[in-house]
Amino acid sequence: MLVEKAGVAVGGKRNSKSTRARYLTVTAKRFAKDRSGNIVFLFAFMATVLFLFAGGAVDYSRWNAVRADMVESMDAASLAMAQLAATNPDLTESELKDYGRKFFEANFNYESNLEPGWNIVFALGDEAIIGTCITGKIDTYLLGVAGIKNLNIDKCVEITKQGSGRVELALVLDVTGSMDNKIDGVKKIESLKDAVDTLLDVLYGSAESSENIKIGVVPFNANVNPGGSSGWSNAWADTGAAAYYHGRRFFHVDKDGNVDMDTKVNHFSLYNTTPGADWQGCVEARPYPLDELDIPPGGSMSSTDLNAYMAVPGDYSDEENDQEEEMYDAFNNAPAYSVSSSELTNSANFNWVPVFLPDAADCNNSEDCESDSSYYNDSGTTSYGTPWYGYYFDDPDGDDYHVSGRSIQESSYGQNHYYFVNDNNYTHAGNAQFDKYAKIVHYFRQLLNDDVTNDDFKEFLTELSISTGLNGSGSASHGRGKQEYLLRMAYVGWWDPVTLTYKGKYDTPNSSYISAEVDCPTPILPLTNVRDDIEDHIDLLYPNGNTDIAHGAAWGWRVLSKEAPFTEGIGPGDQDYEKWQKAVVIMTDGENVVGSDNNTHYGSTQGQYGFAIEERMGVGKDTYWEMRDELDDKLLRVCHRMKAEGYLVYTIMFGLDSNSVRDMFKACATKPTAPYFHDAVDGNDLEDAFGDIAADLVDLHISK
Repeated sequence: MLVEKAGVAVGGKRNSKSTRARYLTVTAKRFAKDRSGNIVFLFAFMATVLFLFAGGAVDYSRWNAVRADMVESMDAASLAMAQLAATNPDLTESELKDYGRKFFEANFNYESNLEPGWNIVFALGDEAIIGTCITGKIDTYLLGVAGIKNLNIDKCVEITKQGSGRVELALVLDVTGSMDNKIDGVKKIESLKDAVDTLLDVLYGSAESSENIKIGVVPFNANVNPGGSSGWSNAWADTGAAAYYHGRRFFHVDKDGNVDMDTKVNHFSLYNTTPGADWQGCVEARPYPLDELDIPPGGSMSSTDLNAYMAVPGDYSDEENDQEEEMYDAFNNAPAYSVSSSELTNSANFNWVPVFLPDAADCNNSEDCESDSSYYNDSGTTSYGTPWYGYYFDDPDGDDYHVSGRSIQESSYGQNHYYFVNDNNYTHAGNAQFDKYAKIVHYFRQLLNDDVTNDDFKEFLTELSISTGLNGSGSASHGRGKQEYLLRMAYVGWWDPVTLTYKGKYDTPNSSYISAEVDCPTPILPLTNVRDDIEDHIDLLYPNGNTDIAHGAAWGWRVLSKEAPFTEGIGPGDQDYEKWQKAVVIMTDGENVVGSDNNTHYGSTQGQYGFAIEERMGVGKDTYWEMRDELDDKLLRVCHRMKAEGYLVYTIMFGLDSNSVRDMFKACATKPTAPYFHDAVDGNDLEDAFGDIAADLVDLHISK
């Protein structure tokens, strides 16, 4: 008789397949619950991971060492080839490549680590770039256990050849009147032209053009001339007079001779009105602080973004150097806006307004100005019925201007010993349009006496004379005499809707009218790669006018930018953008200047920011010396923004002993030392400065 136990016949065989399955299941469960043997499997697993990790670290460290030495040897070989090619121009491409390979192999210490079949290739087709690439692999010591038999070691480098370099350069050049002065018998403007030739010699060598060098020229005095440039588009000008300052110093008179403050005077209409007055291309500055920014015309910006541009840089600390402290102060001392943020963000203010200066009265012509009392006794009325008794206005430059401490508005115009401008001659009384002019002058005097009410016109006249209200009193330079003068300047004639021009002032010859633009310099040259174009443009430069370095620098920035108004520059998203270096050279022989002007009541000479009386540089900047100081700070802010975008900034003082400019130019430059800052005493130093800058721009360097 058989006895069974645990499903197994004692002394016999298993009784069935199901019994055996149950036995295996029970055995497995018992084994799983037994913790005494799990460490064996964990050790086996972790040992494998640790081995692969350690082996990978060894192989990767070896790969990294091989690759680092390889890249260093590739750079050295490429540089050596460039130097050999520069000194031996007759060598063939094959000879240069053979030299490069031998140079690489002599310097590379890990050639035995590379698997057979590795290759080094030199690309010499580009005139500015030597490209060197290696393809190859190294075998592994320990990663082979995991099936990783080798590691890829492919790598390419690029270097820039001597005398080329991918550079976009703006030359911001002082062409003010002082550049006509001489140093060692040579006019400074001629020394500048020679210095630019030196720069071109280094950059171009004997080549007539280069695909890797583009240069623009920004001549500046108190003005900059972008509108006369071949790269300018009318789309960038405020043709509709929608910008805040467009026509703001003038008032519109309709065809019936009535003041219309709802219609703006368009400067383009004034050019169409004035015989022989063609716009040369000078523009007014955009409303501050848009004047300091590279924002394209017709663009837009939020108030938040605008304020962020003007914020004090956050990376400044008191331990920084003097140059950075000066930069900080330029932001910290920035004036408040004269125009509201909501107005500033109007897209019309991102366009440019052509300069059109008022017809400032002067006494250069004896027919316009008189001092004999007999001239002040005219009486009668015009055909409009306007009383006309002694309608003369003061000449600010008159020699007997403040006789007896009396001003011209304190009594009738029949006072002796004052120099007055004769209205009859100033507006050409024989002209049929004189009646409408006389009506405006009489209307103004009615406002003075509160006989009529026109709040908009009164506000306009008060803005023209910020230092006094319409009912103010005082000397001729601060009271009604000043407003009388400014009224004449603001009058442009009456509007003829048939001819779309103004009649009665600018449409007739007038010997006292000098020019719609004063001291407008040579136009901007947009970026070009043709050497002759640059040389020809430099030859056109001539000296005149005052100095505004800040606005020149801002236009240098715009010339280099891809954004309008000049679009020749390379920009983000363009092919090979990262391989190009943008740089600006700023050269001056003088300090920023805003001239006082005793010939007008505007408080200063004209510049891109208009006149001092208009406060266009920010609240409180209403005197010429305050404007001058603000130009210094404005330059520093512009330089800071260019450097923040990766531009190299080079600055040059020429024949100038000024600590303030020296400090400012050191702070403006990328570094306060050569080759970024130069203090050139004479023409030879100036040539050296331009040569050093060119050499720095094209010096051999690894570009990738």
